[in-house]
Amino acid sequence: MKPKWQRRTICAGIALGSVVAALLLTRVAFFQNLNLKTQDAQFVLRGAVPTHDIVIIGIDERTLDAFPELESFWHPYYADAIRGAARGGAKVFVLDHFFEVPVEKYEPGHDALLAQAYVDASPKMPVITAFIASSADQKTAAFAVPLNMLSSTSGTAAYANLTVDRDDFVRRQELIEAPAPGVANADLKRSLALRAAEKFLGKDAKFRDGKLYLGDREIPTGDEREMIINFAGPAGTFPRVSLVDFIRAVRAGNQAQIERWVKGKVVLLGPDDRATDAHDTPFFTAFGLTDRWRTPGVEVHANTLNTILTGAFLKPVSEPVRILATVATAAATVAVVVSFTGGQMGLWSLVVLGLALIGSQIAFRAGWLLSSMELGLAFAWSLVGGVLYRSLTAERKSSFFRKAVALFVGEKVAHSLEKDERIGLTGKRETVTILFSDIRDFTAFCESKDAAEVVDLLNAYMATMCAIIVRHGGHVNKFIGDGILAVFSDEDTGAQAGDHAKRAVLCAIEMVQVPSQFSTGAGLHSGEVVIGNVGSSEKMEFTVLGDTVNLASRLESLNKEYRTKLLLSEATFEMIDGAIDTLYLGTVSVRGKSAPMKIYTAASLMPETPGIARHSAMAGKVS
Repeated sequence: MKPKWQRRTICAGIALGSVVAALLLTRVAFFQNLNLKTQDAQFVLRGAVPTHDIVIIGIDERTLDAFPELESFWHPYYADAIRGAARGGAKVFVLDHFFEVPVEKYEPGHDALLAQAYVDASPKMPVITAFIASSADQKTAAFAVPLNMLSSTSGTAAYANLTVDRDDFVRRQELIEAPAPGVANADLKRSLALRAAEKFLGKDAKFRDGKLYLGDREIPTGDEREMIINFAGPAGTFPRVSLVDFIRAVRAGNQAQIERWVKGKVVLLGPDDRATDAHDTPFFTAFGLTDRWRTPGVEVHANTLNTILTGAFLKPVSEPVRILATVATAAATVAVVVSFTGGQMGLWSLVVLGLALIGSQIAFRAGWLLSSMELGLAFAWSLVGGVLYRSLTAERKSSFFRKAVALFVGEKVAHSLEKDERIGLTGKRETVTILFSDIRDFTAFCESKDAAEVVDLLNAYMATMCAIIVRHGGHVNKFIGDGILAVFSDEDTGAQAGDHAKRAVLCAIEMVQVPSQFSTGAGLHSGEVVIGNVGSSEKMEFTVLGDTVNLASRLESLNKEYRTKLLLSEATFEMIDGAIDTLYLGTVSVRGKSAPMKIYTAASLMPETPGIARHSAMAGKVS
């Protein structure tokens, strides 16, 4: 596989793996709760929206302070509220308060008073009442409340219980009980909100093909016939009137004020003190753990009703869209990570995450739930996977290029470049020993050989020579045809001060003696050189310059005249300080030098020759 396609395949694998990991994590309880919290954040980001057709008459703290009776005996107030709302032109009245037992023996006439208000108002305005499932059938005489009996018979009784999630937040509401064989659709018990919506619109909710419809509009529900509530805002969003103010207006006959409050609307009456009947809803997450931001149950019903009446339903996106959005987020993240570096990578990664979250919010405002948590998880996994992949490939590339640099310009240069992290046309002066080697009669050797064979033999030879140089701590600076220019200095790895000459001579002795099809000659000279990068910004070369290099090359070529394999200069001889047995061969005139230069060779490379002075490694003196 080509590198480009291999890279794309790995990136695709990282993206798909991130998608799978993100989707699988949504099955874990912690991430399910986190998903609910991110869904809550969508409401907070959207903020409150206008509401219509619904008003709350709240039993607030002012009402509790104003009415001295126990709440169980507030029947006259409820009766006045029902009659007042009917006279004021309300379309539907919802009483979010259930009556568990009759109060006739404690307050004679109270039950009848409330029942009569229900009867009087019903021709003008349906009155929806809450019931307790255990006593709603009213078969037990001791629990037979007249109002409950009337509403049950008239089909205006509804359950007031709320549906809570695993974290005790209210986000959904069960609307209707499950269909059962032999039970007519009209006899299925409804929630307060659904029953109020039916009466307000004059349409009955029905099941068709397993789906719930209100008229021709489908109400999207889950397996438990629950609808996601599209909360209009935090607590206090809906218009509300204190029950005490409403009762005073009714008893004062202030018809104009009552009509301004309730005409043409659904009226919900219930506790509004955020203490006795308050619940955690999506907006509670954002504003802190205080009762102020908890939503009264009556307002939860108002939000449910508002969702049904406006048709602003929230429903999860389809599975293909969910997967496609997650894949797109993961793929874009991986693409950014492998395409950019440093600050640009961070910036564009945030752009990808921002676009994913913005897309999720846009979908939310359009009525679709696209999990920002899943998109965030896909982003996070892709970011980690992409960075790891990039780190591994960068490390491999770095290793490769370092080896390449070391191969072409030497290990020392490679290390210097890696340390300094810069390349420039710079140089420095340094005292070194230059070793120059060459193959004797290489041209004649090549004439009788095939070119491919020559290359193979030469490569094997160069590999052997370079290995010897490296083993002695030097580094190969360049190949000049069949020759090698090597440099030994105090900066070599493991070097000791001033030992570069000794290491170079020992290296040369080994090089000229190694078994090979080629005959090798070597010349060595120690002195100051300029070492560094030479050339231009387009093309440069790391090299050594100066007479020291030229003299080493000249000494190597003199091996033919002296019938030797190795020659070293007086400067090199003095630096080894008798550590190696040498022979003095005489002096030689060198171009550019006024005085002749003394030359030496290694004693081990020469047979006993009369007249040639030997320098002992033990005594360091001429014998």
